[in-house]
Formats: sequence, C-alpha cells, structure tokens
Amino acid sequence: MGDQGFASMSNFAVGVVVARIAGAAGLGAFSLAYACWILVINLHRSLVTDPMAISNDVRKEDAAETLQRGVAAEVALGLGATVIFALVGLALWLSGQHTFGVGLLAFAPWVAFLDLQDYWRWVGFMQGKPGKSLVNDAVFDAAQVAAFVAIYVTGVHSVFFVISAWGFGGVTAAFYGLRQFGVRLHMRGGISLLRSRWHMSKWLAGNSVTNWGASQVSLIVVGVVLGPAPLGGLKAASALVTGPSAVVIQGGGSFGLPEAAKALAERGWVGLRRVSRLISGAGILSSGVFGLMIIFAGRVLLRVLYGASFARFEPAAEFLAVGFFITTFGLGPILILKATKQTRWLLIAQGTMLVVAIPAVAAFAFVWGVTGAAAGIALASLAGLVALLVYARAARRLVERGGGEADGVELVGDFPA
Repeated sequence: MGDQGFASMSNFAVGVVVARIAGAAGLGAFSLAYACWILVINLHRSLVTDPMAISNDVRKEDAAETLQRGVAAEVALGLGATVIFALVGLALWLSGQHTFGVGLLAFAPWVAFLDLQDYWRWVGFMQGKPGKSLVNDAVFDAAQVAAFVAIYVTGVHSVFFVISAWGFGGVTAAFYGLRQFGVRLHMRGGISLLRSRWHMSKWLAGNSVTNWGASQVSLIVVGVVLGPAPLGGLKAASALVTGPSAVVIQGGGSFGLPEAAKALAERGWVGLRRVSRLISGAGILSSGVFGLMIIFAGRVLLRVLYGASFARFEPAAEFLAVGFFITTFGLGPILILKATKQTRWLLIAQGTMLVVAIPAVAAFAFVWGVTGAAAGIALASLAGLVALLVYARAARRLVERGGGEADGVELVGDFPA
C-alpha cells in the first residue's frame, strides 16, 4: 500500500503542477501524454510481467535469467514506443496542434525509462519483497521532486519541462533498479521471451488495449470533440476521483495477481475466490467512501487542488465517481480470469466496455459537454462489469471441472465461449 501511495502521489502531483503552471489547456496536453503512458504500461505488463506472475517465474531455478530477459524485453518495448510517440507528436506539431504535439514530444524520450522503472516494481512484488518496490518508487519520487524544485527556482513555466521532470524520476529509478536487483542492462533474450509467452500474452495485450480504449480513449475523444481545455477539466475530475482510491486498488492488484495464481495452484477455487473477494472488497470500500466525498465536496476539492476555473467540472466528477465505483466490482473477476488463464474471455469482456464507451462518450460529449462525457464513461463501466461477471462465473465452472489451466478452453452448455 505504501509503495502504491508513492507511485500514485507522483502521478497525481505532476497533474496538479501542470494545471498550476499551464492551466486547463496545459493539463490537456499532459492528459494526452499520460493516456499514451497508460497504454504503454498496460502493454508491458500484459506482455512481460503478468505472464511472469501467472507462471510463477521468480520461484523457478532459472529466475535470474528470466529477470535478465525481462529487462531486455522492456527496453525493446520502450524504444519502440519512443519512436512512435515522437513521430505522432511531430505530426501533431506540424499540423497545428501545438499543445498536444508538445505534450507527446516531451514524453517520448522518457518512455523506455518509465517502462523499466515499473518493471522493477513488479519484480519486487513477484519476489515477495515489496520493500524493494517501495524503495525504488521512493527514489523515483525524490528525483522527480528535485527536478520540480529546479523548475520552480528557475521560474520556467513550460509543460515540456514539467513532463521532463516526471521522466527524470523514471531515469533515476530505472538505473537504480539495475543495481538493486543485480541485473545487467543488455538486449539478449528479450524478443525470445516475448515470443515464448505470446500464446497467453496476446489475449492479455488485447485486453489491455481495449481496457485502455474504454478509459483513456474517452479522454482523447473529448479532446477531439471539445478541445484541450475541456479535456483538461475531465482529466482533473478523473484524477480527483481515482486518486486516493487508486492507491488501494492498484496496490491490491500489484500483489493480487501473484497471490491469486499461487492460491489457485495450492488450494484451487477456494483459494482463488478468497483472494479475489479480498481485492474486490478493498476496492469497493475505498471507492465508495471517496465517492461520497466527491459528491458532497467535489467543487471545493477541485478549486483547492487545481484552481477556481476547475470548480465547474464538479458534475463530471460525480458521474466519474459513480462509474469508478461500478468498476471496482470487477476487480475480483479480472483476477479470476487472469489466474485461470482465460485471457481470451477477459479480452471479450473488456471489449464490451470499449464498444459501449467510444460512441457513448462521443455522443454524450457532443450534446452535454464534459458532464455528458463522464456519464458515457459511467455507462460503459456498467456494461463491462456485467460481461466480467458472466465470464468469471464460467471460469469457476472450468476450475471445478479441472480445466481451469487451459487457456481458451470453451464451455459447452453452461456459458458461451
């Protein structure tokens, strides 16, 4: 929990600093860069760390070699993403979208380092040594704060430098992780590791893309329909809603997947159900409590944290709080589908949310602005939850029949595959 607090604090702090320095439009630029980062982080977890956790790689004899290959895979993914984001940022800049272009160009150089830093966090969780994850995130935050202080002292008011301060923290923690876990930086074995897990990771990656699409693409749709300033307002409302609750939810997910896989292997469905209920319960409790705070004091919180101009986005924050509360009921089912290796079903369930989210957000934003976009996100959350519950129940039937370890096994009779 402490580790996730550090991670969430740094991400939240960057958004607040950008809003204070560059206003809603600047926060809109950061929102686009952060949406791209969420896509990268979800993909690297789907392709590298989630398969490692599900397969209990860190408990095997060749664990050291696998960690080395994981570093190579992370660097390869990060460098590829750097090239893509730099090209997209340049294209936006040349096409006249300077605000969004600057955001992506500032983000691109740091992708590989931020990617590798998150890898070290997951290595600590998988090894059962979360203290190392906490120390790595503390190094990340310390370097980032130092960079923020330098920006403040020099009086630089630029989105480019604020995003770069975030990236500088990633660089420091990424290199510290190499020493911390005794791993050398090289490119050998990374691609082969990705290929060896592709039978499982392709579905996890597809799930990550659709899940990202249902949440982060909603922000991009708002940027296209309404422009940078309303996008910044929606981002502020979203960050306010997910901030404290995300500490519990993401922290639980970090150790939840390794524990779920271990519980299934040792105690079967009973053990898996216990872990899934624990994670869901913690998420529901935290999101419910903070959701009530948003409903009763959202305007005040937006004004104090982001500035007076953001208070008008209170209705959007209320809709997002409802949507986020609905989403937390799906945390346990997600763990169940991952631990039982039913990753194709997970993709279908999350795809349901994406199919609902994009048209709903676009249509509602066009008619009712930022508040409508938030209502569309809440509606998509409900659709995704229904699908997750259906497939999690199907996964239980497979486990009880002894087929829960076979990826993509289809049921005949009880539930459609």
